[in-house]
Amino acid sequence: MSILEHVIASIGPASARHGEAAHRAVAGAGAPLLARVARALGEAQHDAHPRVARRTLVVCAADHPAADPGIALGAGHPTIVAAAAIADGTAAVTRLVRIYRTPILLVDAGVREPTLLPPSSTVRLDGLEGGIALAVSLAEDCDVVALGALGIGSELAAAALLGAATGAGPQGLGDPEAELAGIRGAAHAGRPPGELLAALGGGDTGVLTGLLLGLASMHVPVILDGHATVAAGLAASLFHPDVAGYLLPAQGGSPLLGKLLARLGRDPLFPQGIGHGEGVGAAMVLPLLDQVAALSSRG
Repeated sequence: MSILEHVIASIGPASARHGEAAHRAVAGAGAPLLARVARALGEAQHDAHPRVARRTLVVCAADHPAADPGIALGAGHPTIVAAAAIADGTAAVTRLVRIYRTPILLVDAGVREPTLLPPSSTVRLDGLEGGIALAVSLAEDCDVVALGALGIGSELAAAALLGAATGAGPQGLGDPEAELAGIRGAAHAGRPPGELLAALGGGDTGVLTGLLLGLASMHVPVILDGHATVAAGLAASLFHPDVAGYLLPAQGGSPLLGKLLARLGRDPLFPQGIGHGEGVGAAMVLPLLDQVAALSSRG
């Protein structure tokens, strides 16, 4: 049995019983949003008293061939600029996680110009097994993992995966290129999920999908942010549908994101858009975790 097969075989459904107990412990506070978070955490952790103190925000960076400008942009490449801001602490997401006492891990899963990434703060990973290995490492010290992503073209890959999952090109996205990507993806409908990732996903999609599969197998809840992370959630659910029960989407805000979440069967905590998927939306959920834990401990 391969590593991937072993992980998939280890995934079971989230616990509705524990989720309901966690919800009851918090519902009396009159804060429906916190009660929703409590239910999601309880279900994923199989525990009526969610644990949240140990957490990490993982930001996965990759550029997709569909949006490759065809020339080297050097230090001005958008992904490099965003990664550098995370590394030097000037990015909004870095400031937020510092406030909420959460470490941040930057992963290179296929950046167009990797030699320009900050070497001391970046981990290089490839594919599903790389994501699974990261999940095993994180699960030893994390109660909750939050995700963000950087890179050009992630919306196109997300639309293509949505098309493949639904068998139809998504309409009403307000982005002709994304709609065309969805049509191309629909032509791959019915293929095994590993083949879909190879044909339609980027390097980040593979790593994030492996990470989500691994964390679900170990009952670790994951906060999703923008298109790339939710698309990975959709891809992971194609390997095993029970993965969806371990995912807590932070934000909505775009037609494509809404369609991805609808297919995944999960509602975002914040219906409006927060940030661009680089982790800001996921970081905004972190203080809610602390409130849920405090209320649950009293219950």
